[in-house]
Amino acid sequence: MNARRFWFSGIIICLLFIALVYQTTRYAALRAEVRELERAELDLLKVGRELDADITKLANLERIERAAIRKGMIVATPEQRIIVTERQEQKASEVSNNGRQ
Repeated sequence: MNARRFWFSGIIICLLFIALVYQTTRYAALRAEVRELERAELDLLKVGRELDADITKLANLERIERAAIRKGMIVATPEQRIIVTERQEQKASEVSNNGRQ
């Protein structure tokens, strides 16, 4: 009877040891994955801040105007400008609808 208890206790202890090793390796793997994901998050936040800065820089109207002038564009005079209002859009759609009928 004593031998049975010894072997039973030995097997239980071995199984608990194996479970402990398994849990430890699993914990280490999860910890490494969390660190990797945190690094990826920091990289994405950095890229997001850079993109926000680029958007702000590109949306600067003075910069757009300077680039347009460098490309040979000129500012339209008031006589060259066409202002489209809602009434004109409605008339244009009515004309195009009448032409389709």
